[in-house]
Formats: sequence, structure tokens, C-alpha cells
Amino acid sequence: MKRLLSGIFIILLSSFSYAQRVFTLDDCCRIAVENNKKMKLSDFSIKQAELQEKNVVAGFLPKLSASGGYLYANKDFSMELAPSLSAALDISNTYFAGVQLEQPVYMGGKIIAARNMSEIGTNMAVLNRKKNDSEIRIETEEAYWNVIKAKELYEVSIKYKNLVEELFNNIEKMNKTGMSPRNELLKVQVKLNEANLSMKRSENAIRLSKMALCHIMGIPLTDDIEISGTIEFEPAVFRNDEFIIENRSEYKLLSENINLKREQIKSVRSDYLPRIGLVAGYNYIDGVRMNGHKFLKDDIFSVMLAVKIPLFHWGEGHRKIKSAKIELQKAEVMRDEMIEKMQLEVTRNYNILNEAELEVELTENAFSYAEENLQESSKSFETGMETLANFLEAQVSWQKAYFEVISAKTNYHIAKSKYLNSIGGL
Repeated sequence: MKRLLSGIFIILLSSFSYAQRVFTLDDCCRIAVENNKKMKLSDFSIKQAELQEKNVVAGFLPKLSASGGYLYANKDFSMELAPSLSAALDISNTYFAGVQLEQPVYMGGKIIAARNMSEIGTNMAVLNRKKNDSEIRIETEEAYWNVIKAKELYEVSIKYKNLVEELFNNIEKMNKTGMSPRNELLKVQVKLNEANLSMKRSENAIRLSKMALCHIMGIPLTDDIEISGTIEFEPAVFRNDEFIIENRSEYKLLSENINLKREQIKSVRSDYLPRIGLVAGYNYIDGVRMNGHKFLKDDIFSVMLAVKIPLFHWGEGHRKIKSAKIELQKAEVMRDEMIEKMQLEVTRNYNILNEAELEVELTENAFSYAEENLQESSKSFETGMETLANFLEAQVSWQKAYFEVISAKTNYHIAKSKYLNSIGGL
């Protein structure tokens, strides 16, 4: 019971600590990588590959084994050696024991190929983990910026609501004194309702975006985490010729796969080459009696060099080697195809990044005009030179332009992350 309560306390404490912490982008990425199930599977694969590599290395070393046995028989064996000579062989209590040492001398290169394949397998497991790491980080960054975006939009919704609310209060006072008709008050009321709805939607967007981020980070969805950071725009200089194909984990994986296929060809070829092995043994036997006297009680040490040379298999070896070479050719074609796809991906992400940067500049200019227009419209409305409808339209345009700036900056940050990942920068 105490252990159960302690476990519950630890879980609650862990959840509480997550809910109370303020996470940076790096924190989110680190926790997502640590808690992601795909990464845990990758770690298991690396451990398996490392164990397999050690097992293959053991193939170079001599193998020592021990054997022994005991035989009981319920009767003797009788035999007639000559017309006047017979013998009774008693093996009812025979036992033997021995040790044997086996050392491969030459296996046609199979052990060396197996060792190389195990090393390649470990490298591929590590590269696959790096690939998964990049994918998780991209997914986490996108979710992180969506939380920042939702928070920024919520702040804009509050500012817009305050603008409309202030206008509503002024129109309401004017309506009570007869200086403004009721239909103008109703128009502002409609906009105020829309502002309240927009703010509610922004609140829901924050909650949903946080839940999505918690899901990627592997923490409870109900944790009300806090995210630090701003959506400020700082343009960076990127060139489309920065891409180095060798930096991509996918390229490295496919290259290692080609190396693996080459070693598999050597492994298949080794099955049809001579094999040489050395066997040394020491054995002891006792208990065999003839006519009541010990007949066999001795030990023996032996060494044997065994050679096996494949001679004829109806072309089986040739076909298997040819099939393994075809697998190598397929792996090379797959890498070439992936290189083209990665180059297309980099170009596409580069274009999207440039477009996102331009979108930020254009929306910032549009927002600057909308803000200036709102100030002028407000002054004109106060002096009676602007209609209420135009003033309300200026407020809506200001809110829309503000929203578009925030969305454009979010898209830029996400596009930047994806571009850096596509050139092997993450």
C-alpha cells in the first residue's frame, strides 16, 4: 500500500512539475525526444545491433565445450572369440568425459563479412535514431510555434475587444443623451459580440495547441504548461547552394545499406569457398569390463584439421551471388532516387522559406497601413468627419492585418525549421 501511494505521489509530483514549468523551445524538443516511443524503439535497436556485433566478434575466437555421459545396462554382452574361448563384456557402469576446443581457421571470408555487416547494422541503427530525432524535433517545433501563435492571437483579440468596447461605451453614452441613434449602438454591439467570440476561439486555440504540444512531448494532455518565447521576425540569409547531400541522415542510411549489400555478396560467396577448421579434444573413458576385469580405462588427446571444399552444386552458388548483386544494384538505384527527391525537397523548402519571408514583410507593411488608417479614422470619427460604419471597418481591418502578421511570422519560423532540417542542419 505504501509503495502504491508513493508511486501515485511521484506521478502527481511529476505532472505538477510539468504544469508549473515554463518551457523554452529547446526544453520542448528535449522532452519530446526523451519521451517519444519511436526514440525508445531506436535505442533498443542500437543495443541489439551492438550485442550482435559483439557476438560476431566472438566468432573469431576459439570455442571450448565439455561433454560427458554415463551408461547403465541390465546385462552383459557375451561373445565367442574362438571355439574354446568366450568373453563377457560388461558396460553397465561406463562413464566418459572430455573437453573440446574448436577454432575456425578459414571460413571463406564469412566471419569477416558477418563482422562488417554487424558494424554496418550498428551504424544504421544510430543513423536511424538521428533521423527520428530530426523528425520529432520538426514536429515539436511546429507545435511549439502554433502555441506561440495562439497566444499572440489571443492578445490581439483582447486589444480588438478593448477597442470595440471603448467605442461601445462612447456610443452608449451618446445614445442616452440623444446624440446618436440606437441603430449605431446596435451595430457596435454586433461587433462587440464578434470580438467576444473571437476571444473565446483564441482561448480554445491556446488550449488545443498546448494539448497537441503535450502529446508530442509525451506528457499528460491536461497539463497546463507555459511556453516562453516570442514570434519576433529576424530574417536570416540562406542560400540554395548550402545543401550538402552527405549531411542528410537518409543519404547516410542508404549508403550504409549499399555497403551492407556488398558484404552480403561476400557472405554468399563464402558459402561456396573452402573452409578450414581446427578441433582439439581431450577425452577420458572408464567402466568397461571384460570377464570381470577392467577392459578400458584411458584418456586420449587428439587434434584434427578439417577441410571442406564445395565442388558442384548445379549452379546454385552462381545464382545466389548474382541475386545478391542485383540487391546491391537495387540499393544503388534507391539511393539515386532519394538524392533527387531530397534535392527537390530542399528547393521546395527554400522557395517556401523565401515566400514566407516576403509574406512577413508584406503583412507588416499592410498592418502598418491598417494601424495608421485606424488612427486617422478614430480622429475623423471623433470630429464627426467619419461614419461609424467606416470606423468599424477600420477596426476590423486592423484586427485582420494583425492576425495576418502573426500567421506569417509563424509560417516563417516553421518554414525555417523545415529548410534547416532538409539541408541536414537539425
